[in-house]
Amino acid sequence: MPEAVARWVDLNLLTWLKTRERKVLLITAAAQLVILVGTIALRTIPLITGRTVLVRVVPVDPRDLFRGDYVRLSYNFSRASGQEIEGFQSLNTRVASSNWSGRTVYASLVPDSDGVHWRMEKLTVVKPATGLFLKGQTSGYGSLEFGIEDYYLQQGTGREYEEAIRDRKLTAEVAVTSGGHAALRALRIE
Repeated sequence: MPEAVARWVDLNLLTWLKTRERKVLLITAAAQLVILVGTIALRTIPLITGRTVLVRVVPVDPRDLFRGDYVRLSYNFSRASGQEIEGFQSLNTRVASSNWSGRTVYASLVPDSDGVHWRMEKLTVVKPATGLFLKGQTSGYGSLEFGIEDYYLQQGTGREYEEAIRDRKLTAEVAVTSGGHAALRALRIE
């Protein structure tokens, strides 16, 4: 009896799909388009609505043969231990790599002494009520990511940027929303 029921369900499902084939295809195509546009929109919101700040880039090894010309960027707020993050110890009694990854952190930014660049004032697990800040996540022990770590370059220009990073002459132009979401606008060689 269960085999007959399964055959009846299959036939009814096929009949239902055949009679609504056009609608099902349109809905599927529309859903894919909405997901694609939504993904793009979420990444561009900081570029459209965010405040632009300059942060100094610190050296990191950017080599990856599979990505083409790109630079891996690091900042003075990209590495921290649990003890350096305000409130992290209250979340965890013991900092270990197993419970480090995936935690939300906030880097409060303040103007640097030169009046042009911005630097990190403090790292915290509590969202700042005021001021400019970046929202990021812990990813591996000591590593923090804010979504502004990779930048793809025009073919053939990677070496120039790598040298600028090594010489500490590279600045990242970052757009930051009021919610702490960031997007990399451009890189500047000083």
